[in-house]
Amino acid sequence: MPNRASAPGHCCSTSYAIKLEVSGSGNQVLPSLTSQALRFGQGQWRPRVPPSTTDIVSSNKSVPMTKPEALQLHHLPDDVLHRILSRLTFRESSRMGLLSRKWQKLWRSCCPKLIFTRATMFKPGNETIRRTRTNFARRVNSLLRQLCAPPTLNKFVVKFGLRRKHTCHVNRWVGFCSKLRARHITFDFTPGVKGIFRGLADEKYIFHLHVFSVPDRSPAHIKSLHLSYVWLNTATTGFTGFANLKKLTLHKVSFLNDFQHLMLSECTALEWLSISCSSFTELTLCKPLRRLRYLSLHYCYMEKVELEAPNLTSVDLTNQPIPLALSESLKVMEANIKLLHKSVLYGDNLDYICTELPAALPHVQKLSITSTLCIYDELQSFAKTSVRFINLRHLSLYLPLYGDGRSVGGILRLAYLLELAPVLEELELHFRFSDFVIRQAIRVDMLPYRHDKLKRVVMSGACHWQGLIELAHHIRRCASRLDCMIMDPMVRIKGLPTVDWLEERGRRIAKELLKRQEFQGVLTVL
Repeated sequence: MPNRASAPGHCCSTSYAIKLEVSGSGNQVLPSLTSQALRFGQGQWRPRVPPSTTDIVSSNKSVPMTKPEALQLHHLPDDVLHRILSRLTFRESSRMGLLSRKWQKLWRSCCPKLIFTRATMFKPGNETIRRTRTNFARRVNSLLRQLCAPPTLNKFVVKFGLRRKHTCHVNRWVGFCSKLRARHITFDFTPGVKGIFRGLADEKYIFHLHVFSVPDRSPAHIKSLHLSYVWLNTATTGFTGFANLKKLTLHKVSFLNDFQHLMLSECTALEWLSISCSSFTELTLCKPLRRLRYLSLHYCYMEKVELEAPNLTSVDLTNQPIPLALSESLKVMEANIKLLHKSVLYGDNLDYICTELPAALPHVQKLSITSTLCIYDELQSFAKTSVRFINLRHLSLYLPLYGDGRSVGGILRLAYLLELAPVLEELELHFRFSDFVIRQAIRVDMLPYRHDKLKRVVMSGACHWQGLIELAHHIRRCASRLDCMIMDPMVRIKGLPTVDWLEERGRRIAKELLKRQEFQGVLTVL
């Protein structure tokens, strides 16, 4: 009987598959190769086998089939391997460079992201190498010496608690990312948890911006810049500004000269500005920032902010009450304001909230305010203004209360917020506990302000102060179209403790004192 394998014209073709797993790349599909290379199918790379390489069996005699050499990952074209390495993390791509000389050459020539942190420079759990600043600097220098210069460096990050005595190393790294035209640069020298209270301002590294403006280099390639725990020197000769800088983040930065006029005024393309825990008294610019969309200022203890940013949409501020001159910013949609406590007896920030903020942010639609509120009978009146939040629809107030739990007039000042926001739809009031026991609802007779837009009210921690029960009555009388009022006895302010028995007591008080006809179908006690 003739052998089936020797039938005329019968041939056997063998297909191969290479499974490609790239960490951190998700399910992204690599670009297609040339027509004679590989084709993609069902999550695997399958090479097309040319007819010349198949085992053709003649009709007269059978030829034993031989399995060709399996196709390995390094057989792929170099451009595909470059794309694979670019999708790996810095630690993973550097480990790939240890496999062979070819992989080392590929890694050295295509490393678009250089991220030097404690996690990438020291293996977790390895206690044989001390994680000192000197060892960190030596490892970074060793890696940079191995790299070939890529055409463009996308990201350069150094995050370690270095000091001014490491200036020679840091200067070399700054020059490296300037020479390779890095787009996103981060130098974060913030001390760790152990050294946070031992760091001195005199130990900070001095960051000279003129490094980016030497004759053969230009800062025009920089898109984002993040500096932490440094002295910033902007007065050096030759610095021409960052013409294309879009994002600037400064944390614990000290300034040797006029930072805002010498640097910020020249960042005409800036879209994101974040400054925190830095030392300067005011933010005033002589030139407008027409592309600025986000402004964040935290714990800078400024005395004034005067800015012309017509396209500003979001503001995030943590400071004492200060004048805000943002009259040209008519597109602000969201603002998060945290006001630090006043040191004045019987003083709080409610006057500032009701007078200064409406003038500074008249078009804001979503506003969140955190501020202490003092509850005393001495605080029953405050200044009023004709300026309104004309577009405000969502207002959240986080108010740690201090004072007399029996006082009513101090809390009822919050009722003026309904007049300030005529189109308000959602109101959230978050308070803290009080040990005072409320036994009855006084229902102070206040002239109600008719509000036709308010639909939802949430009050947390609100069942422990006499004035808050009265405030709930007043809001219900003012809001003719109120759909829902939620009384939550739990404290929702971050950093304040919760007490179970106080929550249960507040829940019982709310149900007893708010069981009235006007609250039926509207009130929900959690």
